[in-house]
Amino acid sequence: MEEKKIQSNGEAADTTVCPACGKLFTCSRSENCWCATINVPVDVRKYLAMRYESCLCRSCLEKLIHEPGSGKQK
Repeated sequence: MEEKKIQSNGEAADTTVCPACGKLFTCSRSENCWCATINVPVDVRKYLAMRYESCLCRSCLEKLIHEPGSGKQK
C-alpha cells in the first residue's frame, strides 16, 4: 500500500515497499527523488528493468550497483 507525503521541496512522495527486501521507503517518482542523485550504471539499469516493476530502496539500489546481480525478488 502506498501513502502520499509532501516533501520539504513541496513535491508529493509515496511511501512504498521495496520489491527486493520488503522495507518501506519514500519515492517521489521524479527527477527530484533521492535516486536521481545516484549514478546507476547502464548494466544495472537493464537488470532492474528486467527484474522489477517498481523502484528499489536506497540500500538495495546501492547494493546492486556495488554487487551486480545481488538483487533477489521475494
